[in-house]
Amino acid sequence: MINWKSCEMRKLFYVPLESYRERYTMQLSAPKTGWLERKWVQESIPYERIEGETLNKEITVGSVLDACGRGYWSNSQVMKLLQKVNSGEIKSGDCIFFDDFWHPGISALPYAFELLNIHPRMYAVLYAQSVDIYDFTYPMRNWMRHFEVGIGKVLRGIFVASTTLRDLCLYAGIGREESVHVTGLIYDSEEVKSRFPTYLPDRQKQVIYCSRWDREKDPLFFLEVVKRVHSIRPDIRFVITTSSRRLRSNDSSLLDALDKVPHIVVKEGLTKSEYYYSLLESKIQMNTADQDWVSFTLLESTTCGCRPLYPYFLSFPEALEYRNEFMYVKGDVESAVKMILSHIDDPDGGLDSFSWVYRKYDLTWKRMLNVMECIPYDFWSKELFLYEKNNRS
Repeated sequence: MINWKSCEMRKLFYVPLESYRERYTMQLSAPKTGWLERKWVQESIPYERIEGETLNKEITVGSVLDACGRGYWSNSQVMKLLQKVNSGEIKSGDCIFFDDFWHPGISALPYAFELLNIHPRMYAVLYAQSVDIYDFTYPMRNWMRHFEVGIGKVLRGIFVASTTLRDLCLYAGIGREESVHVTGLIYDSEEVKSRFPTYLPDRQKQVIYCSRWDREKDPLFFLEVVKRVHSIRPDIRFVITTSSRRLRSNDSSLLDALDKVPHIVVKEGLTKSEYYYSLLESKIQMNTADQDWVSFTLLESTTCGCRPLYPYFLSFPEALEYRNEFMYVKGDVESAVKMILSHIDDPDGGLDSFSWVYRKYDLTWKRMLNVMECIPYDFWSKELFLYEKNNRS
């Protein structure tokens, strides 16, 4: 454990996403137990959490966050930050870290900084936004892109999960070469494993689908694959999971299409422990997404020893280290079917079989803190140093 009192460090203000049980924001951003804060607490890293105020306790309208709740939560955080700016608690050189680049109300901060002549450093994680033609925000780009480009100019750093997304941001004029950093997704495999049952289930000939049932995840392609596989191997089981009380979609026709494929089990209202149990007993975790920049489901499923099966598309090849045996041709049903049949009968390799997928993301929180200069460089572990060295070469 490092004695941080003896280190000269920047003051760190953490601005988290609102935690919804049915979305990853609960595990990502929960106070002290979230994937990011849990690491900070373990290492006694000093920071201050800027909590927002909740309008809706669950998502009523929206894909990832609530349509109105997002603005209410984030604007209340900005008000608290402005109070700290006004009282002199936030000074030049301090760091403000946002869980998500899309933060309504954030433009009030650089306005205040300019007039007060102080220079705090702001950083944010960018997951997709309107730079991605498949993202649900893309139709809003006629006004949203101006916001993104403007905020990209006042942020000291933007964190993205892959080089593919970094290149897309730079092409769209969001950020600068020196300000967009490929750090990976925030993740904590230890926290995930802590939720495993004492006795692990036997691996079944089961394919699990964990994405949202929305258009940008291309669930109709998944249904076509299921029907084709079922006609060849009816013994292979297909499961869809959701933590929502009911499987929901922004497009009711997608739910209608699912109802017409009777040989799929839908597990609803799952706790994280129940969800991990389903992953632990599945042989393959399949993703069909058009829009997904690495994917938390990829990291969780491989932590559970599931074989990933992803399209050769966007950031997935990079995340899977270009190992073709875990990727199918995007949009090609026969290619996906062939991959399922080639893996489903293989013996279980154990929980550590796919640690090469997720272990590098366990280090994301260190990369971010180092970019923000919130920890001294000697805090870089040997493991992180070797990974970065190999990645550069």
